[in-house]
Amino acid sequence: MSIDWDDLVLGPAMGLFGEKVIYTPRGGAPVTIPDAVFDEEAIELQLDQDGQTTTQRRPVLGIRASALPVEPKQGDRVQIVKTGKVYVVREPIPDGHGHVHLKLMATA
Repeated sequence: MSIDWDDLVLGPAMGLFGEKVIYTPRGGAPVTIPDAVFDEEAIELQLDQDGQTTTQRRPVLGIRASALPVEPKQGDRVQIVKTGKVYVVREPIPDGHGHVHLKLMATA
Protein backbone atom coordinates (compact mmCIF):
# COMPACT_ATOMS: atom_id res chain seq x y z
CA MET A 1 0.00 0.00 0.00
CA SER A 2 1.37 3.38 -1.03
CA ILE A 3 1.07 6.38 1.28
CA ASP A 4 -0.16 9.64 -0.25
CA TRP A 5 2.34 11.85 1.59
CA ASP A 6 1.07 15.05 0.01
CA ASP A 7 -2.57 14.51 0.95
CA LEU A 8 -2.20 12.79 4.32
CA VAL A 9 0.92 14.38 5.81
CA LEU A 10 2.31 17.38 3.94
CA GLY A 11 -0.97 19.13 3.14
CA PRO A 12 -2.29 19.20 6.73
CA ALA A 13 1.11 20.08 8.26
CA MET A 14 1.84 22.86 5.78
CA GLY A 15 -1.71 24.18 6.16
CA LEU A 16 -1.17 24.45 9.91
CA PHE A 17 2.35 25.91 9.99
CA GLY A 18 2.72 27.48 6.54
CA GLU A 19 2.57 31.05 5.33
CA LYS A 20 1.99 32.71 1.97
CA VAL A 21 4.95 33.11 -0.38
CA ILE A 22 5.32 34.13 -4.01
CA TYR A 23 7.52 31.74 -5.95
CA THR A 24 9.02 32.94 -9.24
CA PRO A 25 10.92 30.46 -11.40
CA ARG A 26 13.74 31.96 -13.49
CA GLY A 27 12.12 33.19 -16.67
CA GLY A 28 8.66 32.18 -15.46
CA ALA A 29 5.56 33.76 -14.02
CA PRO A 30 5.12 34.24 -10.25
CA VAL A 31 2.93 31.75 -8.39
CA THR A 32 1.35 32.39 -4.98
CA ILE A 33 1.73 29.46 -2.61
CA PRO A 34 -0.42 29.70 0.52
CA ASP A 35 1.36 27.21 2.76
CA ALA A 36 5.17 27.20 2.67
CA VAL A 37 7.12 26.95 5.93
CA PHE A 38 9.82 29.61 6.24
CA ASP A 39 12.67 29.83 8.77
CA GLU A 40 14.83 32.97 8.69
CA GLU A 41 17.77 31.43 10.57
CA ALA A 42 17.88 27.67 10.25
CA ILE A 43 21.13 26.23 11.57
CA GLU A 44 23.34 24.44 9.07
CA LEU A 45 26.22 22.35 10.44
CA GLN A 46 29.21 21.42 8.32
CA LEU A 47 32.18 19.22 9.11
CA ASP A 48 35.42 20.60 7.64
CA GLN A 49 38.26 18.43 6.32
CA ASP A 50 40.24 18.93 9.52
CA GLY A 51 37.33 17.68 11.65
CA GLN A 52 36.19 21.11 12.81
CA THR A 53 32.48 21.83 12.86
CA THR A 54 31.17 25.13 11.53
CA THR A 55 27.71 26.50 12.12
CA GLN A 56 25.92 28.90 9.80
CA ARG A 57 22.49 30.43 10.08
CA ARG A 58 20.71 30.59 6.75
CA PRO A 59 17.14 31.11 5.58
CA VAL A 60 15.27 28.01 4.38
CA LEU A 61 11.83 27.30 2.97
CA GLY A 62 9.89 24.05 3.08
CA ILE A 63 7.41 23.66 0.26
CA ARG A 64 5.23 20.95 -1.24
CA ALA A 65 6.46 19.92 -4.69
CA SER A 66 2.83 19.74 -5.86
CA ALA A 67 2.44 23.49 -5.16
CA LEU A 68 5.17 24.39 -7.66
CA PRO A 69 4.50 24.85 -11.38
CA VAL A 70 7.97 23.56 -12.27
CA GLU A 71 10.82 21.72 -10.59
CA PRO A 72 12.62 24.23 -8.32
CA LYS A 73 16.05 25.32 -9.53
CA GLN A 74 18.96 27.36 -8.29
CA GLY A 75 18.33 31.03 -9.08
CA ASP A 76 14.54 30.94 -8.65
CA ARG A 77 13.15 33.64 -6.34
CA VAL A 78 10.88 33.53 -3.32
CA GLN A 79 9.13 36.48 -1.69
CA ILE A 80 7.85 36.06 1.86
CA VAL A 81 4.55 37.94 1.70
CA LYS A 82 4.41 38.78 5.44
CA THR A 83 7.77 40.62 5.39
CA GLY A 84 8.15 41.48 1.71
CA LYS A 85 11.71 40.06 1.75
CA VAL A 86 12.95 38.38 -1.42
CA TYR A 87 15.35 35.44 -1.46
CA VAL A 88 17.13 33.49 -4.19
CA VAL A 89 17.09 29.70 -4.18
CA ARG A 90 20.63 28.53 -3.46
CA GLU A 91 19.92 24.80 -3.41
CA PRO A 92 16.68 22.82 -3.76
CA ILE A 93 16.68 19.49 -1.90
CA PRO A 94 13.71 17.19 -2.63
CA ASP A 95 13.02 14.54 0.03
CA GLY A 96 11.48 11.91 -2.25
CA HIS A 97 8.07 12.14 -0.56
CA GLY A 98 6.73 15.31 -2.19
CA HIS A 99 8.45 17.93 -0.01
CA VAL A 100 11.28 20.21 -1.14
CA HIS A 101 13.66 21.94 1.26
CA LEU A 102 14.98 25.13 -0.35
CA LYS A 103 18.18 26.64 0.96
CA LEU A 104 17.94 30.38 0.31
CA MET A 105 20.17 33.45 0.01
CA ALA A 106 19.04 36.96 0.86
CA THR A 107 19.00 39.47 -1.99
CA ALA A 108 20.55 42.92 -1.78
